[in-house]
Amino acid sequence: MKPEQIFIFVMLLCDTSIHAQTFYKIENDVVDESTLNEGLDLMAQEYSQQIVTYKTFERVQAQDSVIENISIVVLDEEDDDRVYRVFDFLGKPLPGFSFEDDRGMAVTNTDFLGKYTVLGLYKEPGQLRNSYIKAMNDLIETGRYNAVALIAKNGAKKITRKADFPILNECIGWYIENLSIPESPKFLVLDEKGKLRFIFQDFPDKRSTNQPIDSRIMAIFDILK
Repeated sequence: MKPEQIFIFVMLLCDTSIHAQTFYKIENDVVDESTLNEGLDLMAQEYSQQIVTYKTFERVQAQDSVIENISIVVLDEEDDDRVYRVFDFLGKPLPGFSFEDDRGMAVTNTDFLGKYTVLGLYKEPGQLRNSYIKAMNDLIETGRYNAVALIAKNGAKKITRKADFPILNECIGWYIENLSIPESPKFLVLDEKGKLRFIFQDFPDKRSTNQPIDSRIMAIFDILK
């Protein structure tokens, strides 16, 4: 299935006083592990020929427990690694990269350390919308954040003039070796050390149902939307 075909089910808020375990946030609800597994089992009966699982795009420590912000996904077995490899880097540094921008200046992942960074992953130049560029420009104009875009294919040089951040073309080799190429854009939030902290599966929007738990990432969400 294509990465945008993400199925999210909503379960009732689980009211519990048990600590030192993992809880799962699905849209606006939080459930414990047993409730999550029950929901996955019910979905698996409906999608008997496919895999019903979840992908974590944010992990937050809450007192002595962990809250995982997740999406429920239904996919064919062969799609798992190919489509969602980026999720495997949550809490870890992304693979390093080094490319030249359209001015011939070298841009590497180490250029963005020291601030939270939003990294846009694109397959085609046409996926890079003017509204995305404007919002990313607003983000870096605060002085508190970095932004960069990596596009698998070439051809985005005209639109780069509107961006106050690097837009790097022809990154297909890096994608294939490290992440796989996303069919639809993904927007990653890296912390000051370059570790992946959040994955916007769609560009932030006022209508977004999945919002960050971490207040630092929520501040980014509020600027981009």
